[in-house]
Amino acid sequence: MDEPVESQNEQINPVENTVKQSADSSVETAQLPEEEPKREFLFRYRGWVLGILSLIMLVFEPADLEIVMFLVFVNVFILAFYLRVKARRVIGDHTRGDIQDADELVTWGAYARLRHPLYVSNAAFGISLIILHLGLSLRVIPFIVVLVAFEVYLGKLDDRFLEKKFGDEWKIWAQQTPAFFPREFHRSGPMRSAKEAFLADHFTWLWMIMILLLIVVRKIAFMLWT
Repeated sequence: MDEPVESQNEQINPVENTVKQSADSSVETAQLPEEEPKREFLFRYRGWVLGILSLIMLVFEPADLEIVMFLVFVNVFILAFYLRVKARRVIGDHTRGDIQDADELVTWGAYARLRHPLYVSNAAFGISLIILHLGLSLRVIPFIVVLVAFEVYLGKLDDRFLEKKFGDEWKIWAQQTPAFFPREFHRSGPMRSAKEAFLADHFTWLWMIMILLLIVVRKIAFMLWT
């Protein structure tokens, strides 16, 4: 006797059933975002991607150590170092780890001049090392293109993440602040010392020392064997 009543209720309330099914579908869609896994994967393994690119670069024969090449390397390396420390003075430790997160939207210090100072710094570090190993030749072009494209792509993913989390606050900041090319503007805010910023990035410096040693050893070995 109960089944006909349930069937009759379903026929009487087709709109309610449709709304309920639509709501259930919306909940399932919200629980399965399409972009989140891709973003987390790239963020988690960004160091591995750069490490693999470095190892591929080391397979190629090193260039002779010339004064112009060395000066270019030193200047770009110092610029990258300076920019990274400036950025680390105003951000927390969320950039070092496997989880992409941000407790607040940092819009002062280096982030008042450009939105992605750390990615620009990473690209500059990589370009300096590529030039140190391969010299000023056409061989550097593919590596620089891949490196810059990867860092730009990470920046775009960060923009989507921050826009989703901070909404209009991010949109206003993004309209005023370029992504990768700095502007002449300064906004003060909470900032730690340069020493604290340097020590907070110890993993990056250890990785940089290791790559530099590999490049030097590769050059010495090539000179001895040729």
